[in-house]
Amino acid sequence: MGLFDGLFGRRRPTALEAVSALLDAPPSPRLAAAVEEVARVLTEARLGPALVGRRPQLILAFARQSADAAMRLSSSHWASGGGHNVGRDVFQAYGAALGAFLGVVDRRPRGRTPLLDAVLAIEGLIAVWRAGPGDPDGYGVATLHEIRRDLAALL
Repeated sequence: MGLFDGLFGRRRPTALEAVSALLDAPPSPRLAAAVEEVARVLTEARLGPALVGRRPQLILAFARQSADAAMRLSSSHWASGGGHNVGRDVFQAYGAALGAFLGVVDRRPRGRTPLLDAVLAIEGLIAVWRAGPGDPDGYGVATLHEIRRDLAALL
């Protein structure tokens, strides 16, 4: 116990420490970087009192997809003969889902059911994404489904 811990109470865990506690094994370097990136966006102040208690789970839901996109983008294995890498679809879907989530969180006045509102917003994205031409292999839609599932599990 450090001097400040003794004087002012225990130190709060970092976002990476809190997310790591949810995992069965230490996060990969790519996931750890994604957690730090998402944590800078999903701050306690931004999430507000209704969601701050679920911050580690929310960060993990989005960071997994960001890390997956980075993994796919770093490997030519995930590129088609035409040069299209499905990592771009995953990254775009992750960004769209995070944007939809932030739209719900940043709404003023805040809704009473922000997680449910976010799940519904992402379901709307899934419908639009499925109907659109930009996800030929379905990896973007799958990414949206995974994020929706992770958020719905927190309801």
